[in-house]
Amino acid sequence: MITDLCNIHTDFNYDTFAKIRIIEISQIPAFSDLHLNTDILFILNNLPETVQAMDIPLLPEKFSVRNDTKLKNSNKIYDTKISFPLLPMDRAIKDLLETYNNKLVIALLIKQHAQHLYGTQAFPLLFTYDELHANNPAGIKGYQIEMGGSGYGAAKYFTVNNIMPDIPHLAFTLAGTL
Repeated sequence: MITDLCNIHTDFNYDTFAKIRIIEISQIPAFSDLHLNTDILFILNNLPETVQAMDIPLLPEKFSVRNDTKLKNSNKIYDTKISFPLLPMDRAIKDLLETYNNKLVIALLIKQHAQHLYGTQAFPLLFTYDELHANNPAGIKGYQIEMGGSGYGAAKYFTVNNIMPDIPHLAFTLAGTL
């Protein structure tokens, strides 16, 4: 079968990650990549206030996400690596990062129109950080956060339809067809 794909350029296609939510794996109920998206979203959207989690705005030009695939024993393995800076350097931020350092987490990368979940209870990501000290006054000073791990399931992708209705975007889309 031949599949004809389009490479369409619109603002919707260039929707970039704006925020990342990092949740300690020990704080949430167990789920795997085999669970339904609705079940996973229910868990993620109904976290109690006591859950250890961080929401961090991302600098669009400074973060990277890799989710490479490899074959191991005839199974597809997904190697995930997420890295980004967190600015500025601050004692309270360092103390918070230290509570996550070398712990297992999941990462929910959030766009305006979609979310990508990396890691599960069975295949979490390892959280680490390093201090950034630039030699020049205009250089970056803060922390470099990295998360990485391997697992059998691909990242979960949630679109606007299964996250929540996006009324302004829907209204704009419908008005564009008139």
